[in-house]
Amino acid sequence: MSELNEPAASSRKNPLLWIALAVIGLIIFVFMSGDRRDSMTVEKPVEEQPVEEQPVDDEATTGGIDRSLLVPPGMRARQYIEQIREQGKPYPLSEVFDRAHQYLQEGSLADAHLLYFFAAREQHLPAIMRMGEMSDPTVFRAEDSLLDHADVIQSYKWYRMAANLGHQVASERLDSLQQWAIAEAETGNPHARQLLLNFDR
Repeated sequence: MSELNEPAASSRKNPLLWIALAVIGLIIFVFMSGDRRDSMTVEKPVEEQPVEEQPVDDEATTGGIDRSLLVPPGMRARQYIEQIREQGKPYPLSEVFDRAHQYLQEGSLADAHLLYFFAAREQHLPAIMRMGEMSDPTVFRAEDSLLDHADVIQSYKWYRMAANLGHQVASERLDSLQQWAIAEAETGNPHARQLLLNFDR
């Protein structure tokens, strides 16, 4: 009798054994798949991490104005002036003037104005004339000037400086300014009247 009961007991134990093995296998599978998912989520952002875009030089690629500059207005000109002052005189005024013109074409009016002013103060004739033109009411262009409007007194001052250095075009510009001032003074323009006082001296 005992021999007949043993197979029955072992058959009852076997299903429990298989269930236990199945549960253990399921637990292992869950842990293994969880590790694999974690490793995938760790690796995926690395693969899909966006590449940092480099700023595009619009001027070099399209010839347009670089609107993405993050430096304050005039900062590039100040740094350049500091560099050439450290090198000492004679300053490369033609190079300064050319760089100012480059900044003007880029639309960096503050940088252009500072370099024109620096070169003009150092008696560079083209820069002196440029400073005069930037404030001359007869040729004033707001898009090429840091000023909101023409300044006849400043224009007179720069043209007079160039004329004193023997520049014929500056003398012609002074004559043109005087004619402008005479016409404008008749309309009551106070700036024109003030300018005429300079010509009477």
